[in-house]
Amino acid sequence: MAEMALKIYSPKDDGFVQEIKWNFDELKGQIQNAAQDYEKLVYTDDSIKAAKADRAKLNKFVDALKAKRTEVRKQLLKPDEKFGKEVEELTKIVQKAITNIDDQVKAYEKRQREEKTAKIRDFYEENIHDLGEYLPFERVFRPEYANASTTMKSVKEEILDQIQRVAEGLAILNEVDSPYTGDMKAVFLNTYDIGAALAEKNRLEAQERKRQEYEQSRIRQQAEREQRDREQAQRLIAAGNRATVIPDKVEQMSTPTRSISQESGVAVVQDSAEVVTALDFRVYVTRAQMLSLKQFLQESGIRFEPVPKQ
Repeated sequence: MAEMALKIYSPKDDGFVQEIKWNFDELKGQIQNAAQDYEKLVYTDDSIKAAKADRAKLNKFVDALKAKRTEVRKQLLKPDEKFGKEVEELTKIVQKAITNIDDQVKAYEKRQREEKTAKIRDFYEENIHDLGEYLPFERVFRPEYANASTTMKSVKEEILDQIQRVAEGLAILNEVDSPYTGDMKAVFLNTYDIGAALAEKNRLEAQERKRQEYEQSRIRQQAEREQRDREQAQRLIAAGNRATVIPDKVEQMSTPTRSISQESGVAVVQDSAEVVTALDFRVYVTRAQMLSLKQFLQESGIRFEPVPKQ
């Protein structure tokens, strides 16, 4: 294929516009003189109209300078516009050839990657044995293994290292006598890190110890609370037994003998048999305390019933 080279026939290297020549120096002297005059002018209220006219004249001059620069730039860029279109046309032609070559190169590289991946898979199958369930090919393979710059020797070494690490980790976990072996294996098969698996065992054991301590504390607190409720119920019963009996609330269940105290003249009841007395009083308890009181009364053989309505 003949060598392709771009050659510029016109203008030559020294034919490009090097400088735009114009009456810069002459115009600069005129502008400086005029500017000095304007800088010394002082406008009064009566001459504001003249000030506006001078300002408009100067702005018009500035606009004319800028417009001329734009016009000259367009003239300079006309040859470049034609040249740019011609370069773009040639570029499109060449780009078609580049695309054709690029497609073929990419197809070749894809075949190479697929062939190398197949070889890596064959090596994996030859060495994985019964660990395929725990170490699938998708977890072993890395995209960079298929690159031409990665040697098969390094790939094989890494795969064998992974297989050995998983085999040793599972062997260690199979010897662990713990209710958390399943959890440890789950962590290990997710990370292939035996240290992380052992750390999971420690975490779960610590969590279980805290749970047991909490449960023991809860049971102990409940027992103490029930004991307090029983003691309080017993105190309430004892207080009821010591309470002053209201005459119209007392029912004599046996016939007592009655005697008169000579000193006080007050009738004193002397039991000739054990007397059963009905006591009406109100207690304020929680539900747990109420159940404990009821149980105590039942265990003590004390009959109880609702207070009769008045």
